[in-house]
Amino acid sequence: MLKSGLDELAKVEAIEIIWKSYELRPADAPPLPPEYEASYRERIEAGWPRVQQIARERFGLELKSHRWGVKSRYALEGAKYAEAKGVGDAYHEAMFKAHFVADRDFGDLEILGDLAAAVGLDRADFLAAVSSGAYAPPVDADIQQARAYGLQGVPATIIAQKYLISGAQPFEALQEIVQQIKQRGE
Repeated sequence: MLKSGLDELAKVEAIEIIWKSYELRPADAPPLPPEYEASYRERIEAGWPRVQQIARERFGLELKSHRWGVKSRYALEGAKYAEAKGVGDAYHEAMFKAHFVADRDFGDLEILGDLAAAVGLDRADFLAAVSSGAYAPPVDADIQQARAYGLQGVPATIIAQKYLISGAQPFEALQEIVQQIKQRGE
């Protein structure tokens, strides 16, 4: 299983990890100006080897080149369905592996259906729920909450419902933050 600093923190601190939705590239977003998209893509590509190195060292994963501009809305709504069925963590892990390791497009409903079935969900029920938009409201609520926090990228962690920490942080950094919050009596 993929283990983050947050997962390790949950072993030693009384914390609850709650997955929240965030769309990096919403389906209804206007196209980026070509010069901005090229510059942005260049920055992402330049940092990708470092991301691959961290994944290799921390998690033993060999990340493939990441897909550009994948629409995540169906996957996010599927996550809410999976959480409601008690397999949210397994679903999230399957999505991460599918996207980053297997280079699969989680914007494709057929691929999502296969991944949902692999974590024990009924494929037809999953696809019906995601296609119906039944889980759109909780996804929208998460996105509004992220905007209220000023979140502009992922991964991100919010501690004590008020401290926004950007980026994937190691266990030691997260533990230090939690200890500081405890010392202040929060």
